[in-house]
Amino acid sequence: MLKPDDFTVLYREFQSAPATFDCGKKCAPFNDGEPFCCDTGWVVPIAFKDEWKYLEKKTNLWHEFRPRNSDEFDLIDEIDEDESVFIECKGVKYCERENRSISCRTFPFEPYLDTRGNLLGLVYNRVIEDKCYLVDRPQIVTKEFVRQYMRFIEKFFKMLPSEKELYMEQSRIYRNLMSRRKKPLVVLTEKGPFEGAYREGKLLRPWTKPDPSESSYRPKV
Repeated sequence: MLKPDDFTVLYREFQSAPATFDCGKKCAPFNDGEPFCCDTGWVVPIAFKDEWKYLEKKTNLWHEFRPRNSDEFDLIDEIDEDESVFIECKGVKYCERENRSISCRTFPFEPYLDTRGNLLGLVYNRVIEDKCYLVDRPQIVTKEFVRQYMRFIEKFFKMLPSEKELYMEQSRIYRNLMSRRKKPLVVLTEKGPFEGAYREGKLLRPWTKPDPSESSYRPKV
């Protein structure tokens, strides 16, 4: 079980940004100056209840998310309120990087596991895939970010084994999604990006396709 104090260690050991530049500056011009991932009109951070208790005591950056329309009320109904809570920060101008939630630190990535529960690397969370500059640009992502994420998630799974089961199912869904799209499943590792083919807990084929060009970035809004 997680306790509020556990987040002191978890946050301290996972500080790295995913890129060497501020990726929010790439997408913000297309969203009235606000990065899509920092705008709860597009995506709402979720925190564990004990994480929220920790943040409440440590900073006034965050408050509980207040739904504004029927879709957002439906969103609230989808979570177990005994375990999780949707939260909202004051905005990117007031960001305290040391007090970012886990969902902020990890976005837009999530752990990728094979059918036996082996942690193979990271894949993209595609909730706003047509807006986020990082999605499908794996060569932008630093090895240090991947390293810290992997160490973090291994520790996290030991603290909360139910999360590993959740992401095993998410990984299965992701494999099916990319198969239906007839697109390669790209897995980010400390050795670089790999295609999703694996055997006995190991990825087999490095992914070498170049990233999309700068001029190809035109988010749908």
